[in-house]
Amino acid sequence: MNHAELVKNAGVVGAGGAGFPTHAKIGARVDVVLANGAECEPLLHSDQFVMLDRAEQILDGLRTVMETTGAKRGVVCIKEKNTRGAKELEKHLTKNVSILALGDFYPAGDEHILTFEATGKITPEGGLPIDVGVLVQNVTTLANVARALKGEAVTSKVVTVGGEVAKPGVHVIPVGTPLSDVIAACGGPIRDDGVALLNGPMMGRLVEPSKEVVTKTTGGLFLLPRDNPLAQRLSRPLSADIRLSRGACEQCRYCTDFCPRYLQGHSLKPHMIMRVMNEQREPEVETVTDSFLCCECGVCDLFACPLSLSPRRFYREFKASLSARKIWLRKRNKKCEADLYREHRRVPKGKLTRRIGVSGYDLAPEFHGKEWDVDAVEIPLSMHIGVAAEPVVRIGDKVGRGTVVGKIASGKLGADVHASIAGVVTKINGRIRIERRGA
Repeated sequence: MNHAELVKNAGVVGAGGAGFPTHAKIGARVDVVLANGAECEPLLHSDQFVMLDRAEQILDGLRTVMETTGAKRGVVCIKEKNTRGAKELEKHLTKNVSILALGDFYPAGDEHILTFEATGKITPEGGLPIDVGVLVQNVTTLANVARALKGEAVTSKVVTVGGEVAKPGVHVIPVGTPLSDVIAACGGPIRDDGVALLNGPMMGRLVEPSKEVVTKTTGGLFLLPRDNPLAQRLSRPLSADIRLSRGACEQCRYCTDFCPRYLQGHSLKPHMIMRVMNEQREPEVETVTDSFLCCECGVCDLFACPLSLSPRRFYREFKASLSARKIWLRKRNKKCEADLYREHRRVPKGKLTRRIGVSGYDLAPEFHGKEWDVDAVEIPLSMHIGVAAEPVVRIGDKVGRGTVVGKIASGKLGADVHASIAGVVTKINGRIRIERRGA
């Protein structure tokens, strides 16, 4: 069985957030593989501890992907401030693998940004780093690749838990653990009027903890006061964003001047989408289709705009509308050149956390390396890009940790899912509930 098949059988997906099935991604032929350890989202520390705890696995996974893709060079991209992680990784370097130290700016971990920082190549509009011979894999994904070669499925996730929670920390949590149980296990909320933020403050979303579970892509869970500026921004309805934009946007262009994609030479211009919304006129086709160039990093609305308006949200709405009509952006072959002021317009993480009102939660948490014991999990059949897995177990079946409980149909893009605890299947309905009783 080849490496890609082993990775597929283990259900490995992009752990950094996108969730693209890794077995499909490593089927490409590239020149360079980048291990993404930048973890640019404020407040997240999960990958930092993965690099400390699983450095050898990360490098083993990187070399496996290099072998599978034919890459001659591997680069581990890590923040220069993460000296402890760098020292651990250096112990396992080989002659064709190096470390690239990055500044503490946002969004350093974006794969287009990372590709340019490591190789000087600009990903084409509508394209992927693979188009310029580069493959980017999150460090946790690479550790999971190494485990997959030993027959270990993805059954847990390293998660940062913080904010207004009694015991902040970084924990190894079984996939399918309800977020409400995670909060309770970390001492519960400090105050009762909070909201829950899943993943980072820039690209995360507010959730109801009783309705969500830890998945293969969960990076963080934070409790914020309801009156926190970020919580208020994320709670704002679309109608309010439209009303505020039409009454306040002054076309200052800051959203465009700080846009990471624009600074790499892409034609994305957030101030133009604001003009479309504000003038209520028939937009130019290119302005709307450029929506697909937006990575939704949040720099435009959470950092650049002095009036807290949200070009990102309008791009998101246009993308959803176009996609529903099966309209997508095709890769463009135009030559892109990085903006002259690109390096001077990077967003410093410290300044960013102060601006969005979360600097008080940017603490170095304690790492708890022992995986949690939990009594029940609900395994989602879809934690990835592609089609949902189909259940291969029935209610009443006994399963062990790592047992396949959902498989992808032949020829479809997706990822298998596995039991994260040993127990009995008690419910199947979009998720597979497993309880320890009777195991």
